Amino acid sequence: MSTAPQTPQPAAKNQNRRKKVRAVMASGLVLGVGAAVTLAAWSDTVWGAGTFGTAGSDFNIQGNFTGTEEGWDEFVTADNAGPMSFTQNANALIPGVPVYQLVGLHETKKNLGADITLTRTTADTSKLANLVKVAVADVGTSPTAPTCNAENSFGTPVTIGTDKPKMLDTTVSAGGYRWVCFSATLDAGATLDVANVTSKSIQWEFAATSQDPA
Repeated sequence: MSTAPQTPQPAAKNQNRRKKVRAVMASGLVLGVGAAVTLAAWSDTVWGAGTFGTAGSDFNIQGNFTGTEEGWDEFVTADNAGPMSFTQNANALIPGVPVYQLVGLHETKKNLGADITLTRTTADTSKLANLVKVAVADVGTSPTAPTCNAENSFGTPVTIGTDKPKMLDTTVSAGGYRWVCFSATLDAGATLDVANVTSKSIQWEFAATSQDPA
């Protein structure tokens, strides 16, 4: 009996060939799906970085009680208040004759403007308490000192005996100036009863609050 290998029949050969083709096509389909997944997984990023601080919002108000370029200073406490001597000498008042004091404000950092509230913080209890009246005028924003005299438009006078009245609301722009003129007058009906009388120290506070940046 012969043991030689049998030659595959043509039908069997065709069947094996079709199986290989199907296997290759199946592999191609799997690779195609894999490629689509890879494309969908592409990615990209954007980064941002910043720092934080307060150097760009520095804020400072100086005062000037002399009207000169050299007169600007901090005057930040009641103990270091700017000297208000008034023209014609506030310690030598004459009934009915006003004396004047110019005060300047300047924001030095140029970052933020300020809202200013002027309040008298002390009151007198001497015989002058109800006889000396002080009024305030807003006299502008010039870099140089304006005139402070009777020609200015003053608000309602308040006696130095009135307890802590608010005298004025105003503003200073970033890097700008604001000038205020004070007028003090001894009542025209004052008599010799108040001769040689000196009031206690009368102080005013210019409270500055920074404005939101433009």
